[in-house]
Amino acid sequence: MYERYFIRPLKDGLVQDIPSLYSNPTELEWPAKNFRIDQNSVKKRQGYLEDRNLGSGVNVQVITMFQESDGTRHTIYLTDKNACRRESTGTWSYITEEYTTGTITSISGATVNGDSAAWDGTNVAVGDFFIMDTDHGSTSEPDTDWAEIKAVNVDPQTLTLVDTYYGATGSGNYTVRKVYSVPANERWTYAIVADKFCFTNGNVNVQYYDGATTGELDATEAKQARFCLAYANRLIIADFYTSTTRYPFSLKWSKEGDPTDWTDNTAGSTDFIETTDYITNLGKVGPNIIAYRRNSYKVGHRTADYKNPILFPQTVTGIGLTASYSLVHARGSNIFLGRDDFYRIDSSEPIPVGKEIRHKFFSLVGETEIEKTYGYCNTLLNEVRWLTTDTDGNRICVVWNYKVDKWYYYDYNDAILSGGRGEN
Repeated sequence: MYERYFIRPLKDGLVQDIPSLYSNPTELEWPAKNFRIDQNSVKKRQGYLEDRNLGSGVNVQVITMFQESDGTRHTIYLTDKNACRRESTGTWSYITEEYTTGTITSISGATVNGDSAAWDGTNVAVGDFFIMDTDHGSTSEPDTDWAEIKAVNVDPQTLTLVDTYYGATGSGNYTVRKVYSVPANERWTYAIVADKFCFTNGNVNVQYYDGATTGELDATEAKQARFCLAYANRLIIADFYTSTTRYPFSLKWSKEGDPTDWTDNTAGSTDFIETTDYITNLGKVGPNIIAYRRNSYKVGHRTADYKNPILFPQTVTGIGLTASYSLVHARGSNIFLGRDDFYRIDSSEPIPVGKEIRHKFFSLVGETEIEKTYGYCNTLLNEVRWLTTDTDGNRICVVWNYKVDKWYYYDYNDAILSGGRGEN
C-alpha cells in the first residue's frame, strides 16, 4: 500500500499582512525564525564566530572597512570609548587619539610624576588611560597595564591613577589614550573623504584616522557633529556645535577634497529652519544628498557654482527617518525605518517595503526602542538587518532580503549590538 504526500515548496519568508487563516500554505508564519528562503527551500540563517575579543562589556557600535587610495585596507571597530583596528596577526590595536608629550620621571603606587606642562585636564583628562611605552605592545591589545586616570594635577605635574600601576615604575616615554564618549542611546557615524576615515557622534569633535594617526579635524568648525557623510568630494556634517550652541537644524560642508578645511571659499553651510524637525541623519542616493528629519526630508544636489556647491530645492513631507541609525546604504539606495513602515528611496521618493512585517514589528517593539533601532547591510546575502529590543527585553533582528523582496526574523544567543563588513 502506498500513500501520497504533497510537499509544497516555500515561496515567501514571513508574511504578516493577512490573517493566518487566509495565508498561502507556501508562506511562513510567526514565530518561524532563524531561516532564509533560497530556491524555494528553508535554509539556516548565517552563523557567527568570534573574530577578535575587545574585552568584557565593550559596546562595539561600528564595524567597517577603510581603504586608502594605495589599496591598503583596515578593518575599523568603533566602540563607545575607543577606535580600534583589526591586526592581521590575530590581534587588534587602539587607534584612539593619543597624547605623548613629555616624559615620565618616576611612578610610585598610583602616582605618576612627569615633566609635561601640558597636563591641564584637557590634553590629558580624568577617565583617559595611561601606560608606559616599555609595557606597551601597540598591536597586541588588550594590554593589562593600561591604567585609568583618576585625577590630573597641574602643580606639581602628576597623574593619579584609579589603582596602583603594575607595569614598569621607572622613567621614560608614555602614552595616554584619550577615550571617547557617546551620547546616551546614540552611535557613531562615519565617512571616508580624501584618504581620511572621519567619524563623529555628537559628544566629541569630529575625528579622523589616515592609516597612521588619529586626531581632530577642526576643533572649532567641526565640533561635536552627530552625523557625517561623504558627498561631492567633501565631508558633510549635520547637527553640530558652534562654540557652546547646538545647531540641530544645520548642515555644513568642507573644502572640496580636504575635510580638514572649513573656511575655504568652497566650504559652506545651510540651515533648515522652516520646521521644528531636527536632522536625524544624512544619506546619498544616486546624484542626490538627503538630509533626513523625523517627519520629512530635504533632497539636495550639486551645482556648477563652486561657492554654492550644494542646493536643497526639494522637501518631502509626511515621511521621515524615525530611527537615526536604522538608515542603511544598500543597492544604490537608502533603506530605513520610519514611524509607520520600512522605506526605500527611489530617486527621491519613499517606497514602503515593510508590508509583510510592519504590523508584527510595531506590535513587538515599543516607541522608545524603535528610535534606537540599528541597521546594517550584509552584502553577501543581499540582506539589510535591523537590530532592536522587543517589549519583553529580548534582542531581535528583522531582515529584508532586497534581492528577492522577502522578510525574515532572526534571534541570537548573544546580544548582537552591531554588524558590518571588514577585511579578513
